[in-house]
Amino acid sequence: MDRKVVLVTGASHGIGMGIALTMAEHGWDVAFSYRNNEEGARTVKKQIEDTGASSRYYQAEMGDPDSPAALVNRVHADFGRLDAIVCNAARDRRFSILNATAEDINGMAAQLYTGQMLCAGAAARWMIRDKIPGSILFITSVHGQMVTTTDFCYGGMKAAVERSAKSLALELSPYRIRVNCIAPGAINVHHGDDTKRKYPYSGMVPLGRHGEEEDIAEAALFLLGDGASYITGETLRIDGGFALPGVPEGWAQAYPVETGFVENSYRIMMEREEKDDV
Repeated sequence: MDRKVVLVTGASHGIGMGIALTMAEHGWDVAFSYRNNEEGARTVKKQIEDTGASSRYYQAEMGDPDSPAALVNRVHADFGRLDAIVCNAARDRRFSILNATAEDINGMAAQLYTGQMLCAGAAARWMIRDKIPGSILFITSVHGQMVTTTDFCYGGMKAAVERSAKSLALELSPYRIRVNCIAPGAINVHHGDDTKRKYPYSGMVPLGRHGEEEDIAEAALFLLGDGASYITGETLRIDGGFALPGVPEGWAQAYPVETGFVENSYRIMMEREEKDDV
């Protein structure tokens, strides 16, 4: 029997890396993309191959309109099949509506939303052609469900992906292609000292710790596998209960409004207007 193949975008580090390694450990061959961390990609490829799985990595920029489909097509050509895709690659930028430009917003939309949809569409076309009842998984964020001062664009795009995933689940259901989302909370992808953070997650998350890559990877393994064959159109929030209280205990002094962010954005706005008036 042919081994199943998964493509994980943005897997040279962090959540994508955790998913790629876990899938390999459980018998999947793994293709993955990176944006500019080729050294990390080489390391992840070796770790995958050490499990006995086959692996290839590809440089791709999700904000480039031609890159997502080209990536998926290259993976299918190299592996001969595609059973699942994890649309994970994304960059988090924060800016104020007072200073946002069309370039800022369009750039975020291109890589956080458009690139994800183009990857999913290219993968679905191959699954349909090959008669594979595949799986599409989007990695979104609790910011798609919660509201903070700084995330009108990032959170809005993540919410858009979750809403679109529900429509895709219906559209692709005749082909038995499942579409789901995982919404991570605070995941310590840089492995920093939590106690030195401005808002330590040990005091903000009900389960008393930040998340690790493995927390997301194990859920991805389940949702992509046969054990979840009757699950589609769902978003699984993995955040240690972070989103449950609304404004977590002990965080109320800083939230719901980050006044420093708002005041600084207003100052920049006024400085720009003064320059324009000169």
